[in-house]
Amino acid sequence: METIKNYEEFEKLINKQLMVVIAKTKTCNVCKPLTEKLNHFMEDYPTIPAYQLYLEDVEIFQGQHLVFTVPTILVFSESKEILRESRFIDFAKIERLFQLYLG
Repeated sequence: METIKNYEEFEKLINKQLMVVIAKTKTCNVCKPLTEKLNHFMEDYPTIPAYQLYLEDVEIFQGQHLVFTVPTILVFSESKEILRESRFIDFAKIERLFQLYLG
């Protein structure tokens, strides 16, 4: 999973058909195991890029996308947010969304 280091990089990536971003902080104790779980989950979807983003490094992301708690997983399609899961992540919901998009 690649790390987004600045907001300009995020804006270049967001135009992809479908992408996943996990927003987290460096001090979050829940974020590390959840990121590992997301990595494992995304192995079933190799065509969908997944990124991590530290809110300390990309502070503008928090305000632009209204991320009030971590971890938050955001799914984007063609520059639009289509799903948001915060704190208690429902991977079944993410999987259903991927199935709809991938057929």
